[in-house]
Amino acid sequence: MLGRLQLASQICILRTAQASTRRRQAGQQLSTATFIQNATMSSTTAAHPQTGAKDIDLSGAGFPVTTLNRSIVFVLGGPGSGKGTQCAKLVEEFGIVHLSAGDLLRAHMKSGSPDGNMVAQMIKDGQIVPSHVTISLLQKAMADSGQDRFLIDGFPRNDENRNAFEQQTGTEPDFVLFLDCPEDVMEKRLLGRQEGRTDDNIESIKKRFRVFVESSMPVINHYEGKGKVRRFDATPPPSEVFEKVKNLFVQRPAKKL
Repeated sequence: MLGRLQLASQICILRTAQASTRRRQAGQQLSTATFIQNATMSSTTAAHPQTGAKDIDLSGAGFPVTTLNRSIVFVLGGPGSGKGTQCAKLVEEFGIVHLSAGDLLRAHMKSGSPDGNMVAQMIKDGQIVPSHVTISLLQKAMADSGQDRFLIDGFPRNDENRNAFEQQTGTEPDFVLFLDCPEDVMEKRLLGRQEGRTDDNIESIKKRFRVFVESSMPVINHYEGKGKVRRFDATPPPSEVFEKVKNLFVQRPAKKL
């Protein structure tokens, strides 16, 4: 009799544990679904009350708009430090997706969409494009790529950009690739690159240097305090710089589709 009672008790305990496990798993699934749904809903907000600017609609992108399980590297450095050159080499060597915030904004303005026209008008009127607009463009580009490794070039430009990125995406970069280069070297490169940019003149270059020091260096200092900055001397020729930079990326192969 005692043996049968003990057996019945053990069966009861086992069934209770199994039921608890099923409830816990169901709760986890619900939390995940709710998180993705909330993230998607937040990305399609009609307009921001302070600026009136609309978010980019990501609802049809086919991917959650969060950046979970994605590797993100901010590539920062002064004008002429070689950010674009090093990103191009990393793309060629490792197949990492390179996203330029400036290029995305320019393409958005040329798209002829209502949102693109709105951004173009804001720039024409001398207004600063709200961070959430640029971040939404970055999120959509990441979702559309189908990849999971990203170089974000030239963003965030200031602490407000940085804070907005972390708040909107719910993540931080894996690390910051900082191309440290003296101003005299960057100035010589900018004056000699002959790309037809209207801001590649000595007066504009000096102003861009000041903006970088005053606005972007605080971003680098913030992440340096977290041990996330990988600083490289960008004075040598690009090929020499790349031989050192690429060591940051050789541990994990690019995702294959």
